[in-house]
Amino acid sequence: MSFVRLVRALPALLTLLPLAGPAPAQEPSRKGSISARAGVEKVLVDAHVLGPDSRTLLGLTPSDFVLQVGGEEVPVEDVEFVPADRSELPPPPAGEAVEPGTPEFPDGRLIVLFFQADFGRHRVKGQMRMANEMVRFLDRLLPTDRVAVVSYDSHLKLRLDFTDDRKAIHRALFDTLKIGGAPDPPPPNPFPSLAAHLDVTEARAAANVERGLYLVAKALERIPGGKSMFFLGWGLHVNRAPADWRWHALAVNALQVARVNVFTLDVSDADWHTLEGTLKQLAGLTGGTYAKTHVFSSQALDLAFRAIEGRYVVIFNRPDRPPGRHAIELTLRTKKGRVLARPFYDDP
Repeated sequence: MSFVRLVRALPALLTLLPLAGPAPAQEPSRKGSISARAGVEKVLVDAHVLGPDSRTLLGLTPSDFVLQVGGEEVPVEDVEFVPADRSELPPPPAGEAVEPGTPEFPDGRLIVLFFQADFGRHRVKGQMRMANEMVRFLDRLLPTDRVAVVSYDSHLKLRLDFTDDRKAIHRALFDTLKIGGAPDPPPPNPFPSLAAHLDVTEARAAANVERGLYLVAKALERIPGGKSMFFLGWGLHVNRAPADWRWHALAVNALQVARVNVFTLDVSDADWHTLEGTLKQLAGLTGGTYAKTHVFSSQALDLAFRAIEGRYVVIFNRPDRPPGRHAIELTLRTKKGRVLARPFYDDP
């Protein structure tokens, strides 16, 4: 089944993602849609594919991918490449009416900058360095890009809703260095809006960064399409408490449903530290990358930006397997490159 016959309705799309249940069947959609047919027989995976030069590898087809589920190869049914400046659901042809209930897909990329703030001087230095580096990269944003900024210290704070206003993004980057207090969240912007779906009361009650990450992911679930997150921090499971692991698991599940690839940028001023493994794990579970920033901070950010120059949406038929979590591995058959994609799917 090709993308020509994929469904546009968001409820049907969510049935293909982790922890989602079955939904009523929908009518086939027009060409260009990358949602998937209702029911539970299809699985959708967002993948960034990088060539030897660390830039997006173009022109790939289903035959270029090797997909293994639990170590067994499964055919890739279809793929569609979504350029950085395009919506996943292009406007209908002239004269064609939009079907009722069709979700609105944002144009271009949605990028969330998640800053993990801290009082420690070794981490504050890294946070300031990366805030300055991020300012330099604002010029690389496309006119269609929208950026949201959140930070976490004692609780979760929304610093900026999705916007293409470069000056507002610049201000929000340095607002993340302000620790303490409970500033009023910004008013929701027009679609797409993170503020419209983020519960302020729950955000202020978030007692660990994992819960803050979960709340952001849950809010992003309400916005159709794939998204990218740059997590600029120094580690998860800081308190080594059972609650940290519980919220971490919930956050990973929510990030998959929201279709978020997380690129972790380690701001610690150290060649190695005990929490870096948690950042690597978050990137690996969500189809992103991990990089240290204390030496070549500009290079680390450059590699993350290169990775999101475009995205493939990969669809395959759900194998007949027992309910539960199943490991998947997506690689290239003959071409040289690296595939960044989540390593599992959940069978309802």
